[in-house]
Amino acid sequence: MAGRKRSFDRDIALDKAMRLFWNNGFAATSVSHLTSELGINTPSLYAAFGNKEQLFKEVIAHYIAQYSEPCYRHLIEPSDAPFIERLRACFYELIQEFSDVDTPLGCLLVKSVNESDSVAFPKDATADIKQFGSKTLQLITALIESEGVVTESTSAELQAKYLLSVLYGLSTQVRAGESRQVAESIMDYALNTIQTSCAQ
Repeated sequence: MAGRKRSFDRDIALDKAMRLFWNNGFAATSVSHLTSELGINTPSLYAAFGNKEQLFKEVIAHYIAQYSEPCYRHLIEPSDAPFIERLRACFYELIQEFSDVDTPLGCLLVKSVNESDSVAFPKDATADIKQFGSKTLQLITALIESEGVVTESTSAELQAKYLLSVLYGLSTQVRAGESRQVAESIMDYALNTIQTSCAQ
């Protein structure tokens, strides 16, 4: 009697595909790479996820839900902590994600944005990344605005954009080998700059 066919775990396959795209980027990840990593043939890949572009769009949603969004809970959950400490908790957790040896280094979203000017890069994925970026910017801006610390020279949104620019740069630096400790020190410097500006 033939053995029972092993069931296909879609969530595990999606996570494996995410790590492959995270390591190699969209363009450098071929369908053959994906089928080899997932242990399935091409028709099974298409049946489960559609084409490579549709799979990547799912991968981006999976990454946001599992790796990015949870870090931003510090900004919206009730807390008596000063807003700078809430920002620090959020950014430290993201830096920890960037540095985790159990996953590819850096941030999949930042890596994808750097690749998104390619003609072959999926437009739907670009739109999803931009939408999440806008949501993140709004969260940080709202937190800073809630402190009532907007000055003539700097707005809450500008401060939020500054912090995110530092964060995205740190993702690239960590991927290139920078340590978590140094990345946290750089973020501390940026947060201190914001705090000093707010105190004036």
